[in-house]
Formats: sequence, C-alpha cells, structure tokens
Amino acid sequence: MKSLLNIGNSVSLFFILLLISCIIIIFSFDKSATLTYNTIGEIPLIEINDFTAYEITKDALNTKITAKNAKRFDNYEEMSNIELEKKSNQILDKLTAPTALKKENIIYFDNGVKNLRDDFEMFSTKAIYHIDSKIINGNGNFHITSPSQNIIGQNIYYDMQSGNIKAINIQAKLKPKETK
Repeated sequence: MKSLLNIGNSVSLFFILLLISCIIIIFSFDKSATLTYNTIGEIPLIEINDFTAYEITKDALNTKITAKNAKRFDNYEEMSNIELEKKSNQILDKLTAPTALKKENIIYFDNGVKNLRDDFEMFSTKAIYHIDSKIINGNGNFHITSPSQNIIGQNIYYDMQSGNIKAINIQAKLKPKETK
C-alpha cells in the first residue's frame, strides 16, 4: 500500500514540475520580437527562390526574368537580385536591379536600375518601368556610358521603343572617333 502512495506522489510531483517548467518557458520568450508578417494580407501567396522564367510568343523568346527571390502578394510582387531581358524590334534590353516591386503593369526600382542595350549602359538611382509602353521614368541621378559618350543628369525619361531620351541638368562628354 505504501508503494502505491509513493507512486502517486511521484506522478503528482512529475506533473507539478512539468507545469512549473511550462510556465517558465512561456514567460522566458522575447516579448520584443516582431513577426515577419503583421497582417494576413502581408503573407505571400507564393514565394520562389533562384528561378528563371520565360515569356515566349509565337515568333520567339520575348522576355526572360532571373531572380534570387520573388514573392507574390494579393496586389503586388516583390523580387530581389532581378535581371530582366526583353527583346523588342530585334533590340535586346537587359535591366538589372537589386530589388523590384511590380504593381499591375509597372515595375518600381527603388534601389537603382541598370539598363544594358547594344553598346551603352544606363543607370538610374531610382526608376519606374512601364511594361506596356516600354518607358523608363528615372527619379534622381542617372548616367549613360558607352565607348563614345559619358552623360550624367537627373530625372531621365527613356522611351525604349523610339530611343528618345529626355532629362534635366544634362552634362555630356562626347569622345570623337579616332581616325586612321
């Protein structure tokens, strides 16, 4: 009979120690820690890492997107370390950026964007790319470099289809072609 009482006390003691340790664990969590996503709307619908996506038309490859990370939310998409290659009228434009945010048919490059085309390179510290009209609106400083020119300025407007560029505070250095 005494052994039964000792077993009962041991079991009770076990559950009391378990309750105390659970309470200690609950109160020992860091209360200042924040959640990655504060609301349900901020939880991505899909997340993809290290990917390449292609858009193919009936004629040829139209667009190629490579990124380190992409997240799709209800109203927008976020991408990091993005490289976007788009072919239009046999001209290949290659946009690269550390981050991009796409809403509807507009891509926002808040941390800068570089555009490589033929023999020139254009960089803008902040830009918006309109996908349908193929227009880049830069906000802030930009520079365009090529073997024959070095152009700097602010607030670039670049129409990729026509090749027209507008900006303010433009300063250019043109290098003459060497003659033999």
